[in-house]
Amino acid sequence: MTGGFQKLQPATPSFNQKGIAQSLQYGDVYHSTAGALAQTQHVFLAGNGLPERWQGRSHFSICETGFGLGNNFLVTWLSWLRDSDRSQRLHFVSFEAHPFQRDDLARMHEHASPELQSLVQQLLAQWPELLPGIHRLYFENERVTLTLVFGDIEQKAKLLDAQIDAFFLDGFAPRLNPQMWSRRLFGQLVRLSAKGATVASWCSAGQVRRDLRDAGFLIEKIPGFAHKREMIRGVLREKLGRQPNAIPKHVMVIGAGIAGAATAAALVRRGTHVTVVDPILKGGAGASHLGHKAIAMTPLLSVDDAPRMRLSRAGMLVAARQWQHAEAMDCLPLGTVRVAVDADEDLAGRKAVETLGFPDAWVQYLDVEAMSQHVGGDVAHGGLYFPSAMRVQPDKLIERLLTHPNIGLLPTKVLKLEASETGWCAIVDTDSAETGVLHADAVVLCVAGELSSLLPDSVHANKAYPYIEEMERLPGQVSYFVASEMAKKPTYIVAGEGYLLPEVEGLCTAGSTYGANGEPAQVTEQGHHEIRETLQRWKTWLASASIQGGWAGYRAALKDHLPLYAGGDQNLGIISGLGSNGFAWSAILAEDLAAAWNNEPRLLERDLSRALGLR
Repeated sequence: MTGGFQKLQPATPSFNQKGIAQSLQYGDVYHSTAGALAQTQHVFLAGNGLPERWQGRSHFSICETGFGLGNNFLVTWLSWLRDSDRSQRLHFVSFEAHPFQRDDLARMHEHASPELQSLVQQLLAQWPELLPGIHRLYFENERVTLTLVFGDIEQKAKLLDAQIDAFFLDGFAPRLNPQMWSRRLFGQLVRLSAKGATVASWCSAGQVRRDLRDAGFLIEKIPGFAHKREMIRGVLREKLGRQPNAIPKHVMVIGAGIAGAATAAALVRRGTHVTVVDPILKGGAGASHLGHKAIAMTPLLSVDDAPRMRLSRAGMLVAARQWQHAEAMDCLPLGTVRVAVDADEDLAGRKAVETLGFPDAWVQYLDVEAMSQHVGGDVAHGGLYFPSAMRVQPDKLIERLLTHPNIGLLPTKVLKLEASETGWCAIVDTDSAETGVLHADAVVLCVAGELSSLLPDSVHANKAYPYIEEMERLPGQVSYFVASEMAKKPTYIVAGEGYLLPEVEGLCTAGSTYGANGEPAQVTEQGHHEIRETLQRWKTWLASASIQGGWAGYRAALKDHLPLYAGGDQNLGIISGLGSNGFAWSAILAEDLAAAWNNEPRLLERDLSRALGLR
């Protein structure tokens, strides 16, 4: 499997005879008998010079090697709230190989300190499903973030990208859990370090001190907490560590589709001013998908958990947190039932669910009997049920994402992009802009067909990118069935051979066709006929329902079926080639780019980021 896939094994609630929370996997307690709050304050906060070191900072990042019950995060959060000179933003990253289920975590916190109870409830309200990878939680109007990395720390630390100011080394004892105290891990912590990073731990074992020194930290022993006579603290050697990037104040986003809208929204949430440039905006903020009633966002799944599947999962998780709002109907978690097209696909689906071990709230395998019962009619095969899959109204979602006081919309065409002394300048169509030149600190290209021509000369220099040159624009069509004329209307997304979505404005969207590269994107009677034929499995639902129009557009695809993403060099970002997964992939790529440009821990694992780069 790619990325060394490991099935998550959740922690089991347990307490020792003294009533202290303990781990059955490692046979050790989660915190000192003298109390979790006092231990965090003495060992990890004071040991890292906090809260003084975060005072007056725009942002401060902490990394913890074992989340456990979350006590260190909760106490750090509380300390930050009580500090009137606190940093503007606090980022807390924590690894956990054996996370608790939400209900179990709640049980473990039933007797938490009263001053932590409010924070515990906020944590529980956002606690994620136990899926491997990176989960980002937001608190205090996004001024506090918690980045949970679920999985084996030695594997996952290599995949994390961040600039950490302080490390909390808080694993179980080295003899019980050596992976959390290994030289390999300490080497990764140095890679993740910002200039002047510090480290603290209750563990003062000689081998741990020596390995930290070899990795690059200057280590000293100081008085410990409670029954521990000594603890350690340290600082990164002077010539090591990463300098923070200059944060762009004004970003130009070229392209007003879902990639551009998601990018603009992610940036303005962090205080950046954004100008979105695209001639399509003459038709309004959602004009790139004007008339497109609905799409399905369903996770991809395969037994090998390949990069496309991991990226899909990450994107769905980000979209659920950032795009779903109680007052908005344009992004709803209605669920998807995907009926297998044959016995082989049925078997593959069952094996994938069994092998990956994902929670039922994410995916379930339904045999033919359960599937027939679920859809209310006989089917030939079983398949997969994705409870969290979403129905999206594209034009309305894009319009919502682009509606913000700090997002300017400019309906003009960019002809050329050039580097300037202060950032970038765009030469635009003078027929639709007064000056003909736009300036910005940074630029994000969220275009497809124009990408090659807009790439600056510095990117093309001495290197060819055949995948970009060979990017295809594949036309496709959807059809709208009149819902009132259908014998049965879906309340969730049905998929397999084609797809049929719950109604929007009295119409059920069905799709879709795939044309060849270079063909025009247009709604045709032939396309309607092809879609109706594809949906034969659901013909009893469709009955004699008439088709009332449709929508056509392009999918920009690379030959490896992965998107194109670059988010770091020269303050130039690229999000393109999104294929049929544009919405889910835009969600994670936009959020990762905005995090990178604001010196936050990133949401995309490094091996995925490398796989998506310019090529």
